[in-house]
Amino acid sequence: MINKLKFIFLSIFGFIFFLIPFKINGESKIAISHIVNFVTVNMLHSFIGFTVICAWVVLIATVLFTFYSSKNKYVNSVFKASPLNVVLRVVGSFLYLMVVNNWFQNYKFAGIILDGNTGGLMAGSTGLLTTLYITFFVGIIALPLLTHFGIVEFVGILLGPIVKKLFRLPGYSTIDAIASFVGDGTIGIVVTDTQYQRGYYNRREAYIIATSFSIVGIAFASAVAEELGFGHIFPIFYGSIALVTIILAFITSRMPLKKFPPTYYEGVTPSIIEIPKDKTVFQYSYESAIKQAGDAKIYEVTIQSLKNIVNIYVGFLPIIMAVGTFSLIVAEYTQFFSIISAPLVYLYKWIGYSSEVAKVMAPASVAGFADMYLPALFISTSVSEASRFFIGVLAFTQLVFMSETGMILVKSKIGLSFWDVTKVFLVRTAMSLPLLLVITNILATLGVISF
Repeated sequence: MINKLKFIFLSIFGFIFFLIPFKINGESKIAISHIVNFVTVNMLHSFIGFTVICAWVVLIATVLFTFYSSKNKYVNSVFKASPLNVVLRVVGSFLYLMVVNNWFQNYKFAGIILDGNTGGLMAGSTGLLTTLYITFFVGIIALPLLTHFGIVEFVGILLGPIVKKLFRLPGYSTIDAIASFVGDGTIGIVVTDTQYQRGYYNRREAYIIATSFSIVGIAFASAVAEELGFGHIFPIFYGSIALVTIILAFITSRMPLKKFPPTYYEGVTPSIIEIPKDKTVFQYSYESAIKQAGDAKIYEVTIQSLKNIVNIYVGFLPIIMAVGTFSLIVAEYTQFFSIISAPLVYLYKWIGYSSEVAKVMAPASVAGFADMYLPALFISTSVSEASRFFIGVLAFTQLVFMSETGMILVKSKIGLSFWDVTKVFLVRTAMSLPLLLVITNILATLGVISF
């Protein structure tokens, strides 16, 4: 009876927490978004102080553990890193402290880093890192409600045949996809990586899920839609994102991914669905969920979640700060994106956009590799509604941006390198373009948007 209650109540609470929007003060958001909003409004100064302490700890400990080893294996696993990661952690932590404290603000070189469109976009009271610190802390503590107490088994077995046919994936992936769409893409990747390490996915399946479904969620998409002037047609805007994402997932699942074979994480027992002949799908899904709920010990799960938070605070966030800041500096202060996107100018002119609009669309099409918000900044002043819609949706369907999801993919156990992530971005961009051309032209023909 206790196991049944654990499955029913904890799983329902997890489903509501991550996936169901509800209103507070007139704003409809999921629980994590409300918590982020509460912290940033009511206790931002204290929380920034906490993140500053974290940055100092990472900075000092990373340098210290380059020359020192602890007797504790877990402490070593957290603070010891490869030479490249040591550099990125130290640089990222220093840059975070520099931006938050306005170090060197009177020096010309610092202005490039402290700029509100570079380091200032990454750190500080309204910075990306501030949101990520809160999101990861709350999300990872609550994540076991979705992954450890039966809902994955229940939904996975029920939807397995449908998901397997469409995307050649286990039904478990439904939870990851929904968590990304409604919640946050970074959480979706963490869910997928965790489930891969637990044997729920093989490496090929984990790659497909992480690179096909883990997009930024509805809350951020809504903000971008407002920025681009599409708040009044947000269901169409986000529906286009969902449609293109599903089509790309269908295609990706049928690609010959030689580097990502169907092998399971080392040392784990694969969790493969085999429904006994004497049971219905519903009976077996329910019984499997109850068994999983009974096997999961709340104390052990909580300890592991806290360790995961430490790993992300030490190993992920400083690197995101370093890579994100330098990517944004390149986008803001150089012509790099304009140069590499030059061929796209001719493509956009060929499909009907004016020369002026095409010159804005081209760099916006590739700038998303640095940060997902950059395309919106690039295209927001375009006089063409169709161009703003095209680029706004493209920024989401590209999925990978190095200030956040790209680095998390590289740091995951799935085994993607920087070049793998770059290829994901390029391939998804190439596949998205013709689909968005069709969608944009249909909406323009119907009078929903104008050229």
